[in-house]
Amino acid sequence: MTEHTPDHDGVRAAVEAYVTAVSAGDAGAVRAAFRPDAHMWGYLGTELVSAPIGAFCEVVAADTPGEWTPGYSYTVRSVEVSGEVAVAVLDERGYQGHDFTNHFSLVREDGVWRLAGKTFFRRDPE
Repeated sequence: MTEHTPDHDGVRAAVEAYVTAVSAGDAGAVRAAFRPDAHMWGYLGTELVSAPIGAFCEVVAADTPGEWTPGYSYTVRSVEVSGEVAVAVLDERGYQGHDFTNHFSLVREDGVWRLAGKTFFRRDPE
């Protein structure tokens, strides 16, 4: 584990911007949190999803967050920084009625941390 530095705060702020955007249903802010060429992969149940981040922004735009946000909570579980790149793990409870673990890859461009990729897993009740 790396020592906590101001860079950790910058990475955490980028993840927090993502959380704020998705919980508000703000597709434009979600898009701004990611690099334009970002991609996501993950599992919705047993289905493997692979899509450019723009597809996720469309899901966010079509969402009605008021229906699920009262029960939503999250934890930024970890942040690791190596120079100009970083990884962060975000646990979400109650996002659109489901629990997710998200792994983000980030890069710092022109002094700004941006999400470069997202892998995720939805934990469904058994």
